Amino acid sequence: MFEEYRKCKLCSIIFISAYVAVISLLAAYEDSNFQQRVARENKVRDQLKSSEIDLLHHAVLGPNKSDPCPFVREAAEKFELDALNKEQRQHQLSSKIGRRLMGAAEFRKNFYEDSIPTLPNGVPKVIHQTWWSRKLKEKNVRLSASWFRCMPDWIHVLWDDDDVIELYRDYRPDLLEMMNGYPYGVQRSDMFRYLALYIYGGVYADMDYECVKDISSEDGVGSLSHSVFMSGAPNPLVDGKAQNTLMASTRGHPFWAHVLSVSAEQCGRMYEPELFIRFFVALRLCTLASRVRKFFGWTGISVLSTTGPRMLSQAYETFPAELRGTVKLLEVDIFNGQMDRGAKDGGAASEGEGAIQDLRFACAEKSIHRNSAGWTKNSAFPYTGDHTVFGKRLPHRLIAILIIEVGAVILAGIWCFYCFQNDIQTFFSVHRDRKDQ
Repeated sequence: MFEEYRKCKLCSIIFISAYVAVISLLAAYEDSNFQQRVARENKVRDQLKSSEIDLLHHAVLGPNKSDPCPFVREAAEKFELDALNKEQRQHQLSSKIGRRLMGAAEFRKNFYEDSIPTLPNGVPKVIHQTWWSRKLKEKNVRLSASWFRCMPDWIHVLWDDDDVIELYRDYRPDLLEMMNGYPYGVQRSDMFRYLALYIYGGVYADMDYECVKDISSEDGVGSLSHSVFMSGAPNPLVDGKAQNTLMASTRGHPFWAHVLSVSAEQCGRMYEPELFIRFFVALRLCTLASRVRKFFGWTGISVLSTTGPRMLSQAYETFPAELRGTVKLLEVDIFNGQMDRGAKDGGAASEGEGAIQDLRFACAEKSIHRNSAGWTKNSAFPYTGDHTVFGKRLPHRLIAILIIEVGAVILAGIWCFYCFQNDIQTFFSVHRDRKDQ
């Protein structure tokens, strides 16, 4: 009996050690790749910090005349008619302030929070965008240039990852630990846009957003009846009511303070079912919870719920009713046009009245979310989407680790049964004999 117990104990120790070793090796492998990429990115970011990005060339080319969206083709035709030749278009735009994609350091040095020209409703005429560095793909430059072409008198600023951390260090140092604890770069990008709109106001647009027409009209961000503007969610099943890809605001609006407050709940909305994380969050040991989260980061974290559209939608719904009237959700078919509308996410049947159908191509009247979803690939721990299990959405990678953990429990049970097989058989044999007597 004692010998069997020692054997089982040894087997259990070996099994648990092997399990921890596998998890540790996977996490270490992911972290090693991540650190190498961070080092490369830091080097590139430092080298290009003061590089010039001139949007004039792409702006004078005009919208794509062969785009499947009729609104883009119409804008291309109008652009051709408005100017007689390329030289005149170039001369017309060359002196506009939005020609240069300004760096954040230059912007913060030359423009104070209250010194930026505004629309009649108080929205500052500045367009904020963010990328990991000033190394932009040709497609990104072309899409950024579309905003210059539509709104040439607006200041245009590109913030890189270092600028984002510096902004939080200067204005919200209390949230800096939470920012550094996020495993995904896109989470810091999400948080940047909320603070930038709170401090400076203006328009925020994702790098995969294209401007077709000026959005500062009364039906857009120029509305005199509202102070905050967010794109409505084209896929409410995934995002909720709002999407954070295109937003605008007056400076210092309390809605953004509320958004930052909601984002900081539960140590940065750490709602993962991992027991270690839940335990540390319950004790408000946020630093420790953040480190454990990084260790388990490869399992997947819901970006949408921590910093993205679902969190923003919750903030919108919990914003005081008496102030919610100042917030406007922009019409999806005019200001978003994203292809994904929820048909593949459990929406209504694909046929019949009220059915949800995805678009065949991105299309909207004034601005288009091309939705490249680059954030799902350019991360240390790539987000790969969700599964729906018993009506609850779970990240693929979280399901993976839960399967591993369940498998570990089953294998541990098999080992224990093997170790105590003779004792179990003896127990049932004795129980059977007693019953027969």
